[in-house]
Amino acid sequence: MKTILKFFLIFFIALLVVPLVSIPDVTAAEGSCYLQATDTDVFIVVFDMDRDGNRGHKLWQGRINVNESVKITTPHARFVYDYNSQPDSDQPLSGGTSRWCNNDETVLVP
Repeated sequence: MKTILKFFLIFFIALLVVPLVSIPDVTAAEGSCYLQATDTDVFIVVFDMDRDGNRGHKLWQGRINVNESVKITTPHARFVYDYNSQPDSDQPLSGGTSRWCNNDETVLVP
C-alpha cells in the first residue's frame, strides 16, 4: 500500500512540475506578425529582440514592395528592424526601430 501511495505522490508532483518547466517563451500566435510596406518599397533587415531589449539573431532580410506583406515569427514576440526606403539605390540602413509581434497583426514599415 505504501508503494502505491509513494508512486501516486511522485506522479502527482511530476504532473505539477513538468508543465512549469516546459513553458515556451511565447505561443505561436504571440510570436507571429506580418510586415507590410505602406508608402514605398523597402529593404528591411529584421532581428530578434530578447526580454532585456538586446538585438539578437537575424530573423529575416529582403525587399517588401508597396502593399505587400511578409510573415515573420519571433521567439520573444519582439523584434527590431533596420531599413532602406530606397531599395534600388545603395543607401545605408537606418532605423533600429523596435516593435511587438503579436497575434498575426500587421506591422507597417518603415
